[in-house]
Amino acid sequence: MVKQWLCLLLVAASPVWALTELKVSLDKNPLLLGETAVLELVADDQVATQPDFSVLENDFIVQGPSLGQQMQIINGKASRTTSWRLLLRAKQSGTFIIPSFEIEGVSSSSIEVEVVEGTTQPQSAEDSQLFLQSSLDSTQLYVQQLAYLEVKIFFQGDLQRGSLSEPKVEGLSIEQLGKDKEGSELVNGERYRTFTRRYRLIPERSGTFVLPGSTLSGEMLDRDSGRYDYFAQTKAVSARANDLTIEVAAKPDNFPGDWLIADLVSLNEEWSPATDQLTQGEPVTRTITITALDVAEHQLPDLILDVPDGVKLYKEQPQAKQAERNGTLVSQKVFSMAVVANKAGELILPEVKLPWWNKKTKSIQYATLPEKRVSVKVNPELAQQATTPVVVPATQVSGTAAADTDPWQWNHTSSVLSLLWLSSVALLLWFRPTKTAPPKVTIQPSGVAKANPKKLQNACHSNDAPAARQWLMQWAEQQFGRSPASLSELANWCNDQAFTEQLQLLNQQLYQKEQQNWQGKTLWSCWSKLSMEKAAAPSALPELYPNQ
Repeated sequence: MVKQWLCLLLVAASPVWALTELKVSLDKNPLLLGETAVLELVADDQVATQPDFSVLENDFIVQGPSLGQQMQIINGKASRTTSWRLLLRAKQSGTFIIPSFEIEGVSSSSIEVEVVEGTTQPQSAEDSQLFLQSSLDSTQLYVQQLAYLEVKIFFQGDLQRGSLSEPKVEGLSIEQLGKDKEGSELVNGERYRTFTRRYRLIPERSGTFVLPGSTLSGEMLDRDSGRYDYFAQTKAVSARANDLTIEVAAKPDNFPGDWLIADLVSLNEEWSPATDQLTQGEPVTRTITITALDVAEHQLPDLILDVPDGVKLYKEQPQAKQAERNGTLVSQKVFSMAVVANKAGELILPEVKLPWWNKKTKSIQYATLPEKRVSVKVNPELAQQATTPVVVPATQVSGTAAADTDPWQWNHTSSVLSLLWLSSVALLLWFRPTKTAPPKVTIQPSGVAKANPKKLQNACHSNDAPAARQWLMQWAEQQFGRSPASLSELANWCNDQAFTEQLQLLNQQLYQKEQQNWQGKTLWSCWSKLSMEKAAAPSALPELYPNQ
């Protein structure tokens, strides 16, 4: 009985916690555009439910929340709290409402925030613990010219955590290169720790672009809040890098071929086996490699090779790759092919020439492979097959005996046999039951899937340029027996002006990416017309293996 009374007394004496209040606060109001404010929501109890903060993302760039729970006992009275802290940066100027939040039926008040435009004074290196710098190796670019964007964070003290916004502008392709690098620098006599992040930037069209500076939002250790670092609290910090203005010029009108701008471009080739003498009918492997500096792998064009008479090329799918070397992006594209010479004698492989634009000298240059002369020796096995006489069976009459035989007897016998054969054929045709003609079977080249025109129609109507190119390459391989090196080579094969113009526009969309929206319906119409002409006249398309 005594124990029961003691339990009742302990229960009555224990505090009863329940959520009764939600408080919300903002450390800055009004707020400058580009400035970061701290929003804090505090509940007077420990709760497991988190409010929905996604409504803030309509008007603000939100980082967080960070959750904190605390229990205090003051003069024998205990209290518990749960808090959420978020960093907010307004997307534009104006007046916005931070709505009320609700937990377990308890709501906070709403806050009206005014965001005004203004230029925040640049933080000086002497009295700033944190600042950012953006730089570009060149702000005067051509379309498709690769440039290097660098964002560097300078800070003193202990940066506990941080989030750096990614640069993003429509019409500029920006992609991070490698990992962040940590270091230190002296700025006006002060030592700063640094984090550097590099990007490759490629303008997709000509014009003027303003690249907003990246923003860092994070927390730093506040040494003034505690005597020892263990007890010190963190404080919210933010900084914004400088904006960059970029002028992008269009491709020069006098540039021939597919547009390629780089710091350096080279061509080299390898033969396996390495020899200057080929054997008729035996394949050798020729590998040509394009190497370019300050070019992304997808920017490297295809090679168009002139093929002399008496030679066949069997090409493999080109392989492209890229890597960063000492701060420079190096890209390569490898073309491997089997070369088969069908004629003996001297063979001249024409010069290979690739035009490119030197971004330093602002002039056209050419990467070349010189003309190559090789000798093709006669293959004894092929020659023996061509000159091997027909072996006469032993049961046949010798040439002398045949000359002595009466020719009338042979003609009479052959005439009788021919009449009997014709009679049997006529009887078979007369008594053959009538059947529906079997469908025409089209024999596809080995290893080539049938190209369904419906896929091209869907790609053209949805303006999907990569899918349209992939289908055309498959169709060309099915039609001509081999895949063309590029859309330009396919245009030469088809020899149709309207179709050629559409292929050039498709090629421009894939590689040059100038300021225009590719519309594929015209390409579909031209291909359909070309296909119908081919069905009506088989000579509408060239023979297999053109230029060979």
